[in-house]
Amino acid sequence: MQRFGFKIMKKNLPEEAQVVHAAIAQQRPLEVGLYQGDAEIWEFVVATLREAAQPIPVNTHFNHYQATLFGLDRQEEALHQQFASAKTLGSTYSIMHAHKYSLSQRPAFRDALSEHLTRQLRLLERFCAEYDHPVHIENTFHSLAFYRWLFELVERLELRYVHCCFDIGHAKIWSPESLPQWLQWLHELEGKGVRLHFHLHANNGLSDQHLTFVESESLGLNRADDYTQAWDYFTALAQLHQQFPDSRKVFEVKPALAVANMELVMARLA
Repeated sequence: MQRFGFKIMKKNLPEEAQVVHAAIAQQRPLEVGLYQGDAEIWEFVVATLREAAQPIPVNTHFNHYQATLFGLDRQEEALHQQFASAKTLGSTYSIMHAHKYSLSQRPAFRDALSEHLTRQLRLLERFCAEYDHPVHIENTFHSLAFYRWLFELVERLELRYVHCCFDIGHAKIWSPESLPQWLQWLHELEGKGVRLHFHLHANNGLSDQHLTFVESESLGLNRADDYTQAWDYFTALAQLHQQFPDSRKVFEVKPALAVANMELVMARLA
């Protein structure tokens, strides 16, 4: 189960150092958020990863306050910086949001949105090719129907570097579809050659809390509901592991609880 990994945001060195060391010791993937953070943490992460006796898989998450798919043509300098930082870390790919906000769902604006996103996707593909670095678009404020439409556009444009990140918590808050419906679509994407990455955390369905599964257990949230259907959270995680064994699955949770969260989930899945 070494496809399950950790994430840090470069905000608290004592807490995040233990996460980096745990990732290396357990040979787990590590995701690094490229947000404005402490330079000391950045230097620590770069040096620690370089000095590790055995390298671990690393990916990065672009700063969605600086560069999102929707506004790439106005954020090229920031995007160059994000790609350069990713390469410095030895990241194999990065995660990007479609936009900082929800995009228009009005049918009357769909053609205009398609034209705009076509330009942005082609620009993103050019950046990815220049750096030889794929980018996974993450689901945020939209329904499954929107992402199905977006990746149909990616397919028509025959883009090689654009893939998908599925956030299990975002889908619970911002879409009406169930988790099994999302997983069916992800299987369809994978069958078309789209690579997948997963963000894992819990919430009560009202806001983006990024709860650890330690917290969801204590709060009584680890139960079947209209999103997970017949599964509780741990069964859902087991399904992700079984159905998408080759994809990285990163726990996007508080660093102070990240190691305990990993221990709990691995014990339940075992």
